[in-house]
Amino acid sequence: MTAFAVQAPGHGGAVITLTAPTTGSVDTVPTGQGIGLWVVGPSSASANVTIPIPNVDGTQAVTGRNVVINTGTSQLIPLPSSVYGAGPVTLTWAGTLTACTCAVVTIP
Repeated sequence: MTAFAVQAPGHGGAVITLTAPTTGSVDTVPTGQGIGLWVVGPSSASANVTIPIPNVDGTQAVTGRNVVINTGTSQLIPLPSSVYGAGPVTLTWAGTLTACTCAVVTIP
């Protein structure tokens, strides 16, 4: 399980530390204005991350947003609290995670 913290590079830039995701529903990420999940694709096949969307009125089943990250690609997924609720939220990872890495970032 990883509780991802926001990495905020300054105007001069910074090295972003990437971490391998954990299969299943155990990694947590913060949400908020200007925060994003940067995912670097796996070494083969594809990885999937599902981000839960809150059930605001409690009367409907709400399906989380599933994002597919293909081999050799990167995705920067915005994590606004206006969509995903107050963080942290628990991500669900599936698919091929070999050599897949990610980080939570914000830009000043």
